[in-house]
Amino acid sequence: MTRAFCTLALFGLGLVAAGSVVIGLPTTAAASPEQTARHEQPSAATLPLSELLSLARRGDVRTARLDTVTGTFSTRGHARAYTSAYPGGYGARLTEQLLADRVTLSAVATTSSGSADVSLAMLGTASLLVVAWLALAARRRRTGAGQRPGMFGSSQSAASPAGFAKGHGEQVEVPPTRFSDVAGLDEAVESLTELVDYLRDPEKYQSAGADLPRGFLLVGPPGTGKTLLARAVAGEAGVPFFAIGASEFVESYVGVGAARVRALFDRAREAGSAIVFIDELDAIGRARSSHSVPGNEERESTLNQLLVEMDGFATSTSVIVLAATNRPDILDHALLRPGRFDRQIAVPNPDRRGRTHILDLYLHRRHVAPDVDPDVLSRRTAGFSGADLANLVNTAALLAVRAGKDSISSSELEEALATVTLGPARKSAVVAAADRRITAWHEAGHALVGLWLEHAADPISVSIVPRGQAGGVTWFPGQDDMFLSRRQATAQLAVAMAGRAAEELLLGDDFTQGAAQDFRAATDLARRMVTEYGMGSMGPGFVLPEETHIGVLAERVHASVQALLEEALTSARDLLTSGRDTLERVADRLLEDETLDTTMLVAIAGRRAPEHERLPGAA
Repeated sequence: MTRAFCTLALFGLGLVAAGSVVIGLPTTAAASPEQTARHEQPSAATLPLSELLSLARRGDVRTARLDTVTGTFSTRGHARAYTSAYPGGYGARLTEQLLADRVTLSAVATTSSGSADVSLAMLGTASLLVVAWLALAARRRRTGAGQRPGMFGSSQSAASPAGFAKGHGEQVEVPPTRFSDVAGLDEAVESLTELVDYLRDPEKYQSAGADLPRGFLLVGPPGTGKTLLARAVAGEAGVPFFAIGASEFVESYVGVGAARVRALFDRAREAGSAIVFIDELDAIGRARSSHSVPGNEERESTLNQLLVEMDGFATSTSVIVLAATNRPDILDHALLRPGRFDRQIAVPNPDRRGRTHILDLYLHRRHVAPDVDPDVLSRRTAGFSGADLANLVNTAALLAVRAGKDSISSSELEEALATVTLGPARKSAVVAAADRRITAWHEAGHALVGLWLEHAADPISVSIVPRGQAGGVTWFPGQDDMFLSRRQATAQLAVAMAGRAAEELLLGDDFTQGAAQDFRAATDLARRMVTEYGMGSMGPGFVLPEETHIGVLAERVHASVQALLEEALTSARDLLTSGRDTLERVADRLLEDETLDTTMLVAIAGRRAPEHERLPGAA
């Protein structure tokens, strides 16, 4: 501590010494006798500032010092002397202003004693600043938390919370986004249309005595367009849009977040009608506990201030709060009561029709070949969010540029879909011939069982080109169905076990570890069928995960899961054994072409396996 204090004190003294500026060049003109006398006996000369500046431009001035402004001014015809102090750093601006006003300026030299007094005063001030800095550093070490530069102790923390002057907290007068820029969220847009009408004409609602909800909570998984929807509301209503992430309110010092909340809502009230959008509300809105947890004081203080601000709006103020979260289950109940976030609006992943509209929107902005069909592509992207679809189209555009094309074709979209779903193809990977053959049989088994079982989805394509961590991939589409029947579930189990069944036909009992990920997926589905769906031998009922660890109930669950898996493996074995010749033809074709789509598979194998009427679970 002593060493740090001495270092900082010397640094402060250096800053004090730097306050005197020395400029100029030695005078080269011949000296007159009067000038020589003045040089031998130095005396203060009074010069107008304009003359001083002229000498400085010639390089004759060696030193310059600007102290307290003194002079005279005239009031009612009488001259009066004045002395006026000015803040540090203002000297240049003050000089320019006085010169522009044609004021005769001069600099009064201080005496040595006065200069010493000023130096001592500056030294004392520097020492106090050093001590204050050390105290603040000690406090930060005690709290054990760092502080973001430029946030605590600056005017920005209150007057401009969380960087509202620029960046994510920027106020947009009228966002350019409109409801026409939002696709696949028809129900959410319809729910917010009333809010837009209220912001456009609040008097109509107030005259009828109708109060619109103060807050709207947008709930949905990541990437579904919650922020886009909030911007569209502000854009349609033509009101300012204040957007900020909830995590930007919280700092390590208690009270900073609450101050930022107050400043944010003060600015929203000043704007009159406005939208305040808080993203990831759960960062500060988690349910409070009756037990005090160290480190939660700041978050709870911020949450309390948010609750107060939402209740404190005047009825004549048209300020609406929108918030987004994908974890509504962990929010504090006080946030969801009437008067705060009264209404929850679901923003789910789009359905097939919604995906078509989103793809139309993104593809419309790019050059697209005539063979691209958004409807066909939407059928193969079940479960994709709006952000996923945007990434898909952008990946296809990058592939087109890489191939030297000026438009996106269906082949780029197919490759982009495989890339974002399964990972990029590792075409440069060197695979041994024996491994390629095992992979071809394994993937052919998955594809044929999926093709032959009535309640299984047809494979989109099958490939032995390594992608990601997998040596080969059989790609099945996602499902938009709301329900999963028992036949569909058992068919999915059989498809998952078909890779091992095909390896057994090729290698006998010397099969490989290639089915490890298949077993994991199949076991997870079978466990849910037993413990959640009531589709196992235990019958209906719900079993908690912790009840499957040990005990009689756990043994019954494991036995039921194992029975489902063995039944699925037997079904896959029967199908592939009866169609072994077809399995071998598909595997050989894969070794030649590496990738087969549904049309090629149907041409080789057909949709019905030999003797498949006698096989369980088959059509």
